[in-house]
Amino acid sequence: MSIFPEMTWVENPGTEGKKPIVPVLRTYAFDFDAGDFVLRPGGKPSIIEGEAALIQNVKKALMTDRYTFPIYSSDYGNELKTLIRGDGTREWKQAEAKRLVREAVEYLFGVERCEKFSFRWSGNTLQIFFLLIVEDGTVEMVIDV
Repeated sequence: MSIFPEMTWVENPGTEGKKPIVPVLRTYAFDFDAGDFVLRPGGKPSIIEGEAALIQNVKKALMTDRYTFPIYSSDYGNELKTLIRGDGTREWKQAEAKRLVREAVEYLFGVERCEKFSFRWSGNTLQIFFLLIVEDGTVEMVIDV
């Protein structure tokens, strides 16, 4: 007799050949330029899903300064503004910016990875271009820091 319980696994009948349930990302549509949620004619918030919701979540994570808002955990957001304003060579800042973008984005639901980074400096501001690899393909992203 074992001290561990013996369990018998029984397959659910009728599940053969069926597709597994895949979660769909859904969120409220937000207009970043206006700084408010998008409302339908009746005044209710508009809901977006799939790739549009994923892109909105990526933009939000890249626009949020880490450690600034107590509502977010210390894992959410990024430190790009602090990096750009700090000391260091442009090459070092670009390497760190790549790391910070990956930290902010790659853990989000639906994002597989970020790649093909390129950078454009204009004075003390940095524009970051990269490819966001998602389940259904790629999305070109641009960040102004």
